[in-house]
Formats: sequence, C-alpha cells, structure tokens
Amino acid sequence: MSRPCLAFSFSLVLLLAGAWLAPAQDTSDAEAARPDVKLAIGGTLQPRVSHGRLDLANPGTDRERTGFGIRRARLRASATLAGRAGASFQLGAAGASVMLLDAKLFFDVTDALRVRAGRFTVAQPRAFQPTSHTEIDLGARAAIARRWGNSTLGNSGRDFGVGAVYETDRLTGRVALHNGNGSWDRALGNVRPDVVGDPTGGGDTRGGAASAYGAWRPAALPGLEVGGYAGYNAARNAATVAPEALRPGGGRFDSTARSYASYAGHLYWGAWPGSQPVRLKADLIGTRYETRSASAGEISQHALGASLLGAVGLFDRSAELLARIERYDAAIGRDGNATDYLSAGASLSLSALRGRPYERQRLSVGYATRLDDNRRPHLVVLQAQIVF
Repeated sequence: MSRPCLAFSFSLVLLLAGAWLAPAQDTSDAEAARPDVKLAIGGTLQPRVSHGRLDLANPGTDRERTGFGIRRARLRASATLAGRAGASFQLGAAGASVMLLDAKLFFDVTDALRVRAGRFTVAQPRAFQPTSHTEIDLGARAAIARRWGNSTLGNSGRDFGVGAVYETDRLTGRVALHNGNGSWDRALGNVRPDVVGDPTGGGDTRGGAASAYGAWRPAALPGLEVGGYAGYNAARNAATVAPEALRPGGGRFDSTARSYASYAGHLYWGAWPGSQPVRLKADLIGTRYETRSASAGEISQHALGASLLGAVGLFDRSAELLARIERYDAAIGRDGNATDYLSAGASLSLSALRGRPYERQRLSVGYATRLDDNRRPHLVVLQAQIVF
C-alpha cells in the first residue's frame, strides 16, 4: 500500500475511534474557524459481516461465502470563504487506494440557492444518490436505482458540469448541465485538453447531458414528500451499451452506445430512517434508449422499475423493522427481462437512544434475494455505521 494510503487509513482510524468513544453530537463535522474562512471535516465508516449463497441449477454446485468487509469509508472536507464561496471534497476508500469522489466549487447566491461547478452528484432519481449513503433504509439503496445508475451514467451518479441547487424546508430543486460521462479519464469525462497538444483530446464527442429534479414537502401533511426527475444524455457512454440478450439475432451494433431519456417519480411518507412511527416509500424509474441499427435489424429498449418500502418504528423510533419489494423490467414488452427483488431487515440507532440523530451510530441487519432464472441468490448482512 502506498504511503498516502497508509496515512489516510491511519488518520481515518484515529478519527473514527474518537467518534465512537465520544458522545454523539448534533453536528458531524469538526470545525475550525478563521475570521474569513470556515473549515469543516467529517466522514463515515460502515464495516460489515455478510453471508452470501447462490443456488445454481445443477445439484452440488451451489456456492457460499461468509466474511468481514467494509462497505464504505468516506472522508469529507469543505472550506467556506466569507460565508458564501467555497470548495468541498469527498474521498472514498476503493480497495487499497483512495478515490476522489466529489470535487466542486460553490457559491451561495442566497441562503436557499447554491451554484456549483466541478464533479458532483447531478440531478437524478430520488432513490439513487439523493438518498445519502448515511440514510439508506436497508443494507443498500433500492435495486431499481442501482440498475438505473449502472446502465446510464455508470459512475455512482457523479459527473463533471455546472449546476444549481435550491433548498428550503418545503422545496428542493436541482438542475445541471454536465458531460454525461463522469469518468476521470481525460479522453472520456474529465475534459481538460491543451492547445499545445490536441484541443479535442483526440475525440469527437459533442454530446452532453441535462438533468432536473424537484421535490415538494407540503406543510399541511408533515412527513410527505412528492417529487420527480427528468434527464437527457447524448454522450453515449459505455454504460449505455445494450445487453447481449436484447440484440436481435445476436447481431453486433454498428454503434453500440446509445443516448437516452430518463424519468422518475417518488412518493414518500417519512423519507428518513427513524423520522416517524410508520414510513412508506414508493419509487418509479424509467429509461428510454434511442433505437440503433444492428447487423440483424434494429433494437429498442425501454427499461422500467418500481419499488415499494414499508417501515415500522420501535422503541420510541430508535429502531425500525423494514421490508421492500421491487420489480425491474429491462425491456418492456419483451418476455424474460423482468426481475423481482425482495429485502427485509431491522436497524437500531445507538445515537437515537440518547436523543441524537438516527444515522450517527447505527446497527442494521438485512436479508435480500433476487428471483430470476433458475438461480436464487441469498444475502444476509450485519452492518455498523458511524458518521462523524
């Protein structure tokens, strides 16, 4: 492991040890201030133990695996100048290396309106990155959201661009103009050529992306949130290549990557874990890809996913029981492309027992399965979470 990775890991261990031993606070950031600069640092660690099983069609070929791991290790930092302009970063551990997830400049036009530029989470379905990793209901985000991300942006919902966020107690709005491919590769997402070399970066990619998201939380119905998303991406990145099973006659595309338009809607009654005694969440996510020619004909694809989650609070909302059912159809109108997902579990917040935010110190256990083909995968996960 490189010296920077060792230093990052050692620092993270010290910070997490202090966060676990100290009483949970109302803020997760350690702050230091100068007259004109405000610095903040925070992070998340999610260690887990899991057991997975795959029931294969042939007797005696089933596979199982049990072991310990780390789902996420994050470190966040921001600096604000004169209360308005600033920069923020988020690092994440990826194996034995450290990856820069977010890097952006921001300017607060008003207390509610912020503009930003760099690499950040663009507008997208509520069930994907707008649901923070610290506030995921079960062990993972909804399967339909993850499948949407894997076949659209393909990079955890982050991209290079400019955007604006409007946030009040009742309204949330996000818009962005972005590249449509968030890869750090300079030939793909990170556009930074020079006239000393080739100002096009060696490619011919003029397609871009635009996305918008909005949510409303009416004062007359506390806990209710209704919203939607719409976006168009003409970048034709690698994540949009059609699955082999959808290609007519197994034919190869003349041009494999596709542009797409996507949309989503959600209706939540209790968006955050521990927020109310009973919570219900419904999501719908769709993607319509452009029709492309193949050697054996044309291919069109319209993917659609739906998810429904229910949760019941226990111990004065310091714990929850949850269940979720989902269906994702990779190609509406074609047989054999729909998959059902089932998951259930419980969580206990050690910080909420002391009257602090639910997500700060949390334990969760969950079971998930997928119903498709002749296989039946099973996954059981016990996960701890510290947010500091």
